[in-house]
Amino acid sequence: MDEMNKKLESEVFEEESAYEGVLSETAETDVVPEGMVAGVVHISEDVLSELAKKTLSSIEGVQPASPGIASKLGIGRKASEGVRVVLEDGIHPVASVDVYIMVKFGLRIPDLAWDVQEMIKKNIEEYTGYKVKAVNVNVQGIYFKEKPVAAEPPVEEPKAEAKQPEEPAPEQEKSVQPGVEQL
Repeated sequence: MDEMNKKLESEVFEEESAYEGVLSETAETDVVPEGMVAGVVHISEDVLSELAKKTLSSIEGVQPASPGIASKLGIGRKASEGVRVVLEDGIHPVASVDVYIMVKFGLRIPDLAWDVQEMIKKNIEEYTGYKVKAVNVNVQGIYFKEKPVAAEPPVEEPKAEAKQPEEPAPEQEKSVQPGVEQL
């Protein structure tokens, strides 16, 4: 048993030392291969927040809710339209998302919250490449009717005060051709 543990420890040590060699080589050389661009890409918390809001709006039976008075007063992190994102920068950035929602009456809240978590996590990881550490769903209440869709006001036709009868267009002369039946 001791031999097996020693063998496993030596294999792990060999793997770690192999990675250290790769990391030290890349850290020492600042040479960028031809055709490659050096640099770091940072994606703003606002971008992640917009992705989460778009995802939230695509889920049936969910509406964004107010995150609370603390956010309105500027205490703590800002949240807009029911979504707050905290980004931990590093070699591999990690995001935590807080979502404040209202659920339509009659829907099963735990199932809907699970869908919200999964869809937001999937979209942020897919579109940004950032890992999502947590999606915290805060159900603030329920609603009974859908938000009314802003309908366009009906277009009124201009009222004609005095309609004049339109003159019929003059009829074109008909040509009569022999041997052709006339209608």
